[in-house]
Amino acid sequence: MRVAFLSREYPPDTAWGGIAAMYYSLASALARRGHEVHVVCQAVDTPGDLIDNGVLVHRVGTNPKRYSAVARINYSFHAWLKLREIIKRYDIEIVEAAYWGAEALLYGLSRRTPLAVRVASSASDVLRTGTYSGIKEQVSLKILSFLEDFSARRADRVVATTKGQCAPLIEKLRIDPEKIEVVHHSVDAAKYSYVESDIRERLEIPRNTPLVLFVGRLEARKGVHILCRAIPGIIRTIPATRFVLVGRDTNSAPFNGSVKAHIRKQAEDDGFGDHMMFIDFLPEDELIKLYSACDLLVIPSLHESFGLVVLEGMACGRPVVATATGLAPELGLDGTGGIMVPPGDIGGLAEAVIRLLSLSDDDKKLAAKTNRELVEAEFSIPEWVDRVVEVYNKALSKTEQ
Repeated sequence: MRVAFLSREYPPDTAWGGIAAMYYSLASALARRGHEVHVVCQAVDTPGDLIDNGVLVHRVGTNPKRYSAVARINYSFHAWLKLREIIKRYDIEIVEAAYWGAEALLYGLSRRTPLAVRVASSASDVLRTGTYSGIKEQVSLKILSFLEDFSARRADRVVATTKGQCAPLIEKLRIDPEKIEVVHHSVDAAKYSYVESDIRERLEIPRNTPLVLFVGRLEARKGVHILCRAIPGIIRTIPATRFVLVGRDTNSAPFNGSVKAHIRKQAEDDGFGDHMMFIDFLPEDELIKLYSACDLLVIPSLHESFGLVVLEGMACGRPVVATATGLAPELGLDGTGGIMVPPGDIGGLAEAVIRLLSLSDDDKKLAAKTNRELVEAEFSIPEWVDRVVEVYNKALSKTEQ
């Protein structure tokens, strides 16, 4: 099968978030299966074509600025031109585009081949949770939300990544339920697995010190400020606890300020600055070591479209505390390998962290086994690829009728 992906975010140049990681993983897995895969994405320096891990990558556009409407318009126009070119040149059979950013907008107006739109993060999610920085961003998000919805309605297939996404697609966007497919993302369990390392020593965190890990962009939607408000209650019960926050800073704090600076001030004011450590970025192999070295992974998001981080931590055998967003409600977290709490529940978050940090050694082993087995059984790369190809075949057969 010959497939083209439209995704402004794609590693390594624009590895901004989960969309980039997801499409890199999916494109590579499809290429390994023998499919011809093209990715049209944002250029950072010079536009051009290359082959990366068996995938034909086409980088386009002249403005790589991430949070810019002008840059996105520039990219969208060049991506549309490139897609038209490769559809004709390579006889592309199906196009898939990300919902976020209305990637399929221009192509959807006059599509030549079947189109699938994958629902990940959306502008409407940011609006609904109120996690934008001001009126200017709010207006931009409303426009983007309208365009995203329009592009999804033009698709032959809409791929939801969780069951919870289906109802809004049907009720708000009026999309035919027959066009919606639920396909969970996956994680490479061969790569994401428990490893011994010296990363605690390098971070100067003793092995007997409780270590809580957060992985994600430092922005309001990820609930990092909620975690910080829960920390004082946690350290009152378990005083030695250390918190490591891994993720790039954003200017989504009040008045377009730095979230990291906002959190640091909060930590100083509340007296837990010495319990926190920030790491802007870690290579994948180092992140796996940190997953393995932590005692607990916490995902305090106000909203998640999926939440791949939770699977990565579980694959490494870590217990998790996650809010009831994205995939979490479908994981059956019952206290054995994890606990689910309502978004924004500071007290509930603190109680869940304390409970899992207090597990006995036997319970920790059980949690590691339970979480690892769940990922291997239900979120494997081969099963994911099978489901994606099945969706593409449905779109093709429907078009041919």
